[in-house]
Amino acid sequence: MKRFRRLTLVLALALLATACSRGAKSPSNAGPSGRQELTVGFTEDQYVLEGPRASLGAYPLNTNVLETLTYLSPTFEVQPMLAERWEFHTPNTWRFFLRRGVKFHDGQAFNAQAVKVGLFDRVANQPGGGTIKAGPTSTVVVDDYTIDFTPTAANLRVPEQIVHPNNAVIAPGSDLGKKPVGTGPFRFVEYLPKERIVVERNPDYWGPKPKLDRISFRFYPDSNARRLALESGDIDVAYQILPPDVGGLKAKGFTIATSTVGAYEAMYANIHGGPPHDILSDLKVRQAIAHAIDRRKLVSGVLNGLATTDQTFVPPSSLGSYASTVQGFAYDLSKANSLLDEAGWKPGPSGIREKNGRSLKLQLISGFPAAEIHRPIPTFLQSELKAVGIQLDIVERPDTASYQALIDSGDGDLYLENGNQNDANPAFLPILLFYAGGSGASATYQKLFAPGPAFDQTIGPALNEPDADKVRKIVADAMHEIVDQDAVVIPLAGIYRIYGLNKKVRGFTPHPSFLNVRWPEVYVAGS
Repeated sequence: MKRFRRLTLVLALALLATACSRGAKSPSNAGPSGRQELTVGFTEDQYVLEGPRASLGAYPLNTNVLETLTYLSPTFEVQPMLAERWEFHTPNTWRFFLRRGVKFHDGQAFNAQAVKVGLFDRVANQPGGGTIKAGPTSTVVVDDYTIDFTPTAANLRVPEQIVHPNNAVIAPGSDLGKKPVGTGPFRFVEYLPKERIVVERNPDYWGPKPKLDRISFRFYPDSNARRLALESGDIDVAYQILPPDVGGLKAKGFTIATSTVGAYEAMYANIHGGPPHDILSDLKVRQAIAHAIDRRKLVSGVLNGLATTDQTFVPPSSLGSYASTVQGFAYDLSKANSLLDEAGWKPGPSGIREKNGRSLKLQLISGFPAAEIHRPIPTFLQSELKAVGIQLDIVERPDTASYQALIDSGDGDLYLENGNQNDANPAFLPILLFYAGGSGASATYQKLFAPGPAFDQTIGPALNEPDADKVRKIVADAMHEIVDQDAVVIPLAGIYRIYGLNKKVRGFTPHPSFLNVRWPEVYVAGS
């Protein structure tokens, strides 16, 4: 292990907007002109405005006001941002060497003390110290541009985790619930809850200067309203575009840009619930559900081919050669029916199975990040499960908070999520949501979904394994347990992020983690 006693990660600063788009190339003769203003349509306004989890301008809509020490590239690689390089010092300390010549928007100098206060001390106030496991004494300022961070538990994934916008550096003394002050290419202008957040060009930005003078992000909880706003010209960019809307927008001359797989659609099974939500404690019922879903029909029909049939809940690419470890479930109605028979659920007169006078009725909670993102997947699932005698009742929740409130209460059987790989750690989601020693999740996922000690023993070493290839194998093995063996997670599809653009918008790079979209290179041709 000598080579890890002083592990130095020296990375060349890459262009942050690495091309990964399937959209149209920008014409070489259509550069920006005049005042550059852009209007972007986003989904629900879900900013947290109070407490240690305050996230205005950062999460879930990243306005590029704040920046992180490291950046997640569109290929899920860690690149330098506010930290130029970093080293690991045994047994559990990360040393970051900070970029010089950077200032916050309010004129304060960016230095090690600012990082201590505006990042590590701030995250230490979050439950469990956030995903990075920060504590009140975790951080030591070495000099003006060097800082040491020691997590409260062994964690070799820190550079991969701090790419998340929730781990951005804010200016000391600023309030992330009222006025975010960072070092980013854009500065905060105004925020009207549920309506818009506006940013403007930072003329003193340390990197390539933004081409846009101003961006207005508008919130459209309803996907139809968002699409109509794009069609009418009220907005220039819209995301997320739902797959059924893609064909019509293309026919009307709009550009559709799609990322590689970064998100997933999956159901989580409540395996620890009490009556009436105790049915899925039976493995055979969970396996029957997994076999009853025709994922090819879901992808080709409901999702218009803008997804994959992957049955992982991290991008398969992040698992490397170990992705095939996770097999998932083949569509097999005969097997599904046989499993339900074995579990004692017999067909009833209405077609819905029964057992000991009880109908096989399950409640599907649709709502992360918002119910409208999932439509019409819930009704597709309802039809699929009815074919094997399961009644699926759909409960929609408009936003993350109301969805996660039902997780906290345990009032549900299956929970439908459109999750995202938001950092470079392949163990990010398995640990965040299902590991008993995890931290950072804003709801008590482990209470309903934690598979137990065997899973914990498999996934736990991912946090302190220095070899990246071994980490991928650990995560793949853990996902094999939670998907293939335990059927606690029932993956449905790998999801592309889909963006609709006015044909004049240039320079946009779709990112598989929508939290990491960068706006400095974007401009409007001929404006």
